[in-house]
Amino acid sequence: MAEKSQFQHRVKLSLLVLFCTLPSLFEGYAILWGQRQGLVGKALRDGLDFWAGGFLLLHQQLPVLFDHTAYQAFLEGLYGKLPYHLWSYPPTYGLIAAAFAWLSPWADVLTFDAVTMALLAAVLRLAGKSWWFVAAMLLAPAALESAMEHQNAALMTALLGGGLLLLGNRPRVSGVLIGLATIKPQLGLVLPLYLLRRAPIAFMYAALAAAVLAAASLWAFGQAAWAGFINFTSPVMSSVLLTGQPPEFAGGLISVFAMAKPFVGVHGALLAQGAVSVAAVLAGLKTRSAPALLILSALASPYLHDYDLLGAALATALLVEERLQTGFAPGEPVLYFLAWFGPGLLPWAAQYAHLAPVVLLLLLASAWRRGAVAPCDSLPAQPGSPALSAGRSPTPVPPGSTAPG
Repeated sequence: MAEKSQFQHRVKLSLLVLFCTLPSLFEGYAILWGQRQGLVGKALRDGLDFWAGGFLLLHQQLPVLFDHTAYQAFLEGLYGKLPYHLWSYPPTYGLIAAAFAWLSPWADVLTFDAVTMALLAAVLRLAGKSWWFVAAMLLAPAALESAMEHQNAALMTALLGGGLLLLGNRPRVSGVLIGLATIKPQLGLVLPLYLLRRAPIAFMYAALAAAVLAAASLWAFGQAAWAGFINFTSPVMSSVLLTGQPPEFAGGLISVFAMAKPFVGVHGALLAQGAVSVAAVLAGLKTRSAPALLILSALASPYLHDYDLLGAALATALLVEERLQTGFAPGEPVLYFLAWFGPGLLPWAAQYAHLAPVVLLLLLASAWRRGAVAPCDSLPAQPGSPALSAGRSPTPVPPGSTAPG
């Protein structure tokens, strides 16, 4: 691609990325307004649970953490009347929350946001991505939604997405990153069998990292933390998924289960999600495209929110990067725009949330079409090579082949 043409594409994409931040910027203004009106607890959103969970684990207050009445009373004693709150994570994630919990709530969540964004940037740079690519990812609507919710999408995308991008030339680092992603295991259902088949060394390091992380949480918090997670947190989160109550937790779900439930009921939705999850795992065994694996991981999860689409945003960015070199198929630019812009629109237009699986399926079909991004487990290009700067492996996909298999 000529230098002038590259510059023009870069300017157009930069303007488009900035345009897509507008809904999130308006949402951020609403949060600041609430903060100034004294609604500090509500303005903290999910970050309040991140701080409270870490604080209670750090101070060994497990009876409060695993008793909803006591937990809600603890939070309302600080911030007055609040919506439903719940610590919904395993003790492994508690290690991360506790590491920040010595800070005040706002300092805690803002530091966590900054650190996880920096980690995502570092992993993408390690994978050979340009600063333009990194900046676009940090400004993606899903990344901004995660930061405003003080959620963990940047962290999970660094672990899962970074793990896939580094698989070819750093399989041990890749395995460690993917193993650490067990802090939120529902987003990694597709990867264990994939790693076992495609990269056994990465699978071994992933299993080792997951085991060390679990052992560290057991040492830090004791058996009671795991017992509380198994006997209290897991059943409550299952009830949230199945009953849709409270709406503060279940209302934002955008998974296949959430899409199917209004039409076929709970049992039908479970069957639909189960079928899609199994199909995604099996498809992952035949897939070597990093974007496709990221999309399959999102489809396989029954518990998916708008900010969890940051992995799909990374898949979209990888596909756009590739298509700028190979050409777009009809309709792909519109599809990529919707996949990128969607997470920022969903808080303002929740009625379209259940279309998210449809967009993911279309995105998956695009990732699988002829000329898709080269295998994530292929040998990497050398630094400075045209293939690396374009985001591709030096080994091209043979004419007439497809990404799966």
